[in-house]
Amino acid sequence: MNDYWFRPKQKGIGAGVPTNWKGWALFLAYLGSILGIPTAFELVLGHQASVVERAIAVVALSVPFLYVAWKKTEGGWRWRKGDEDFDDEPRR
Repeated sequence: MNDYWFRPKQKGIGAGVPTNWKGWALFLAYLGSILGIPTAFELVLGHQASVVERAIAVVALSVPFLYVAWKKTEGGWRWRKGDEDFDDEPRR
C-alpha cells in the first residue's frame, strides 16, 4: 500500500502540507535535527561548529528528507501554476 504523506504545492515545485501523521513526524524530526545541530556538535566534538561544519550537517540531513518527501508526495514534484495547471494540456 503506497499512501502519500504530502500534498503537492499549489504553485511552484515541491511538497506542500503534510497530509497524515507520518508526514508531520518526518517534518518535525527534520526540523528538530536541524535545530539540534549546534548542540550535537558541542556534545560530540566539545566545541562550537564552524559555519562550514553546520552547512555540511544541514545538507547531510536535507538530502534524505527531500528524497522521502519527493517519493511520498501525491502526484510527484513538478512545476505547478496554480488553480489552472496547463502542463498536461497542449499550448495554443
